[in-house]
Amino acid sequence: YVGDDIVDIPVLKLAGFSAAVADAMDLVKKTVDYVTVNRGGQGAVREICEMLLMAQEHWPEVADRYDFTDLIES
Repeated sequence: YVGDDIVDIPVLKLAGFSAAVADAMDLVKKTVDYVTVNRGGQGAVREICEMLLMAQEHWPEVADRYDFTDLIES
């Protein structure tokens, strides 16, 4: 679950993995497992998606499917 405001905190605490965007409220950032480098609306969700794909070892499959394997580092 990804959140940025205090109303997200109860769900963030229940999630198996929680994240906040870089420009989230400080209280939210203290609650989560991961805080993005990118701000909301500036690539934060993509950052999280790529991180999850890499963690689950699906990134090479995505790179191959969309033909950009030669553009990424191993």
